[in-house]
Amino acid sequence: MSAPKVGYGQLTVKLYSQFHVYFEGGAESVSATNDTGDFDILPGHANFFTLLTEGKVVIMSGGERFEYEVVRGVAQVYDNDVKVFVDI
Repeated sequence: MSAPKVGYGQLTVKLYSQFHVYFEGGAESVSATNDTGDFDILPGHANFFTLLTEGKVVIMSGGERFEYEVVRGVAQVYDNDVKVFVDI
């Protein structure tokens, strides 16, 4: 899969595990689940760090929807840069 380009007002997203990069590129939103429930990350989101619980990570990029099943993971948001590390 070619990496979607990062545009103005977008997130830079990397979804990966120790041995594989599942998604890397620009996105309009990232949705996932933690202990408090489902949440969405949009451009301009506050910086934060969270543990992910079982569910889907959904990345919307260029009008396309990318879904990834996860059991556990961590997500970090810092200045429109989203890193999601899974399979831990």
